[in-house]
Amino acid sequence: MAMLVSGCSPTRYVYKEITKDKDAYNTRLFQATLPELQDAVTKVVLAKKMSIDKEDKAEGTLTAFRKFSQGYQTVVVVLQSKIMASADGQQELYLNGIQTTERNYVEDKTRFFLWLVPLPGGGGKHVTTSKEADVFIADKEWYKDLFDEIQKALPKKAN
Repeated sequence: MAMLVSGCSPTRYVYKEITKDKDAYNTRLFQATLPELQDAVTKVVLAKKMSIDKEDKAEGTLTAFRKFSQGYQTVVVVLQSKIMASADGQQELYLNGIQTTERNYVEDKTRFFLWLVPLPGGGGKHVTTSKEADVFIADKEWYKDLFDEIQKALPKKAN
């Protein structure tokens, strides 16, 4: 009985990890106006061959994605950005990347006569998609590279 009770573990509350997350590598300050920074983010996202799903220039938000197919797997990278005003005319840009992995299962329902000749009305192939993973991109270099490219895309200020 003691082994049975000790084998049961309490439910892991993953949401508590949010308050423990102290590293802020997905945000950076820029010396630019909101429209300038929004345009720079849009240019970089399009240069990375991502498709823009939603964009609100007045709110400073953008959601873009890019799909990769690898055999029976489809990997979707979603990038969300939010620009917020900061002190001294600066803008703070937040980027969040999420990678979703989906697997496609193909079921062949074709009927055969003597295992060689396909019969009409056999049903064909059916594809089922199942989500395997949905993870936050925690690669500091990936965010750094994006921020550096956004900085380069900003218009040069005349002194």
